[in-house]
Amino acid sequence: MAGSSLQQQIASMRQSLFDEGLLNEQFIELEKLEDASDPNFVKDLINLFLTDSLKNVIGIEESLQYLKADEPFNITELGKFLQQLKGNCLGIGAKKVLIEVEKMLQCHEAGDMEGTKTILPTMKQEYNNLENKLEAYFELLPHIVPEQSSDPPSKGSTSSGK
Repeated sequence: MAGSSLQQQIASMRQSLFDEGLLNEQFIELEKLEDASDPNFVKDLINLFLTDSLKNVIGIEESLQYLKADEPFNITELGKFLQQLKGNCLGIGAKKVLIEVEKMLQCHEAGDMEGTKTILPTMKQEYNNLENKLEAYFELLPHIVPEQSSDPPSKGSTSSGK
């Protein structure tokens, strides 16, 4: 019976990732690619996402930290980090982080350094929230049979979007 309770907990954690808008349907597509030949495919991909994304978040933060109001906005360096983070988010379906990154990109493209800086704390908060929940989810996941974790979320719980 303990296994069933653990399965319910894992299913609930997974569902909450969608219900809270942290992930979108892209994550489900990744889960469909996982099979017996590579049972850790999604976990490995998420670990790669977290590692690469953290580097980009730090790069964004450092780029903004060193910009001064009287200097030209460093479009190249900051834009590179933002675009890479956007690509990472699209790749796994990190919906809420993506929304904040896109807001930052809009400010960046408009040359609005202060607007970009203002969004940074929210983007970092969304990234940290996603990181914590994904790590907790994947920590429990090995305790159940992989096929049981790949059911799509309940109908109507995901919203289309980025």
